[in-house]
Amino acid sequence: MKQDGQKRLLAFTKRGTHIHSDFSYKPGDWLVFGSETKGLPESALKDCSGEALGGGTIRIPMVETYVRCLNLSVSVGVALYEAARQLNYEQLQYQPDLPEEAQGLFPAEDIYG
Repeated sequence: MKQDGQKRLLAFTKRGTHIHSDFSYKPGDWLVFGSETKGLPESALKDCSGEALGGGTIRIPMVETYVRCLNLSVSVGVALYEAARQLNYEQLQYQPDLPEEAQGLFPAEDIYG
C-alpha cells in the first residue's frame, strides 16, 4: 500500500480467467504466486479479485497430457518475462549510480551483439 502510483495484485493460478499473454500488464503490477503443492490460499485469491487492489486471476496455458503443473520457478519466469516484454523491458534498463571506481565493472553496452 505504501508504493507510489497505481498497483494491482495479479494472482497466477491454474484456474485463472485470463491467459498470461493476452493480459495487459501495467507498471506497478504485483505478480502473486502460490506454492507448487497448494497454490494460492483462498484469501490471496480474494485479494487479487477484489476491487481495492485486485487485477484478476491469470493462467499459463498447458497441454493436458502427462504434465500435472509447471514448476514454480518456470511459471514465475514465463509470467515475469511476458510482463517485461509488454513493458518494453523498462525495469531491465535500470542503470544504478555507481561509485567512480566501480564504473567499468558493469558494461552498459551489449557485449554479445
